[in-house]
Amino acid sequence: MTTVGEPDQVVPDEARPWPRGAARHYRRDPLGFVEQAARARGPVFRLPDDGSLCVADPVEALRILHDEAGDYDEVSGFFHVGGGLLGPRATQAAIGRAARTTLRAHVAAHRERLPAVVAELGEVSQWPSAGRDAVHRFLAGALLRPDSPPALRELMAHVVRREVLIRPSGRLARVSRRALWARVVRTIAAEVRHRRPRPRPGALPDASPPGPGDLLDAVIGATPPETPAEHVAQVYLLLFRTSIAPVGHVVAWALLSAAADDVDLAAVPAGSAVRESLRLWPVAWLLGRPVRRAHQVGGVPLEPGESVSVCPYLLHRDERHWPQAAAFRPERWDGSEPRGPYLPFGGGPFTCAGAAVAQTLATDLLAALTDGARLEVRAGPGRPHVEGIITPPPFLVRRTARRT
Repeated sequence: MTTVGEPDQVVPDEARPWPRGAARHYRRDPLGFVEQAARARGPVFRLPDDGSLCVADPVEALRILHDEAGDYDEVSGFFHVGGGLLGPRATQAAIGRAARTTLRAHVAAHRERLPAVVAELGEVSQWPSAGRDAVHRFLAGALLRPDSPPALRELMAHVVRREVLIRPSGRLARVSRRALWARVVRTIAAEVRHRRPRPRPGALPDASPPGPGDLLDAVIGATPPETPAEHVAQVYLLLFRTSIAPVGHVVAWALLSAAADDVDLAAVPAGSAVRESLRLWPVAWLLGRPVRRAHQVGGVPLEPGESVSVCPYLLHRDERHWPQAAAFRPERWDGSEPRGPYLPFGGGPFTCAGAAVAQTLATDLLAALTDGARLEVRAGPGRPHVEGIITPPPFLVRRTARRT
């Protein structure tokens, strides 16, 4: 079990340099490294790869995320495009709202399709890829509207099948998937140019799509018309990735964690199981914020240009706030026992815009999986893959009808 140290254990990192090989250890096993570092150095310490400050103290974490003092950059680092960031913040917020509206409407209108989507997985399915595939098939009409070019729709399905949503670890895999990603950006950019309105002389542009809008329409409508099509495509792909992989992984972690702790998911509310899955395996396990002005965190001085990373993974496993923190206990969300800081999708003004939609869809998908079914999870050896998000190791699920 992980117990984050008390605040008085903090020692400024300048006096505690990391031993040789620490950066390699961190890259190989980020979660294990930060757990060990928190036990040894307390809830505030520098990471050995880039020197950013990792924060797992609840008070400091909330202060950083809400940033009432204006110590950090106002633009979210999520919107990486063309070697920089798409801004300003108002544009980022508009994109988030438009995407949320589109996906929320689709989930509300089509949730009765989820049992059929689950049935298509078959009696035996391999996870977490099965979870990503199920989410993609359910959201397909919202991600790309039906009148989109068939070749484009097939290309995006190929992206999901090739697991390009997950950053690869091997060099050859990175090269191969980077080439595919570049091809997808070019194809989406061409569709952006096709969909963009062609204003008539003297008239305001009409950004209305010919039919029900999709996620790409939402991004096009929320970005300034002068935004390069390639940048619009990259933002769309970021949202496409985060609309699918995190939801599939939340459900996968619930299945895997329940099996490890002998919890019958059919006997607990799906919403509680999803919340507990997000506690143990938060979508955003490390939340980076660039420092804008000099200040201190946990006694460590910071200068402009440095970076601070709040760590929900450690905050969610702090025994002082979460009894039996390492255990999968959905019932903790149904009772009155104390709960600690909970930041599975970030916090403050940069909380993921689609957090509520993702949690709703994960809950509905898990409920469809467990409805009238017995689940048998066969987990093999393997560690989580940590690259941006925490991906579960592969495992099999056998789903059979419950005997009445």
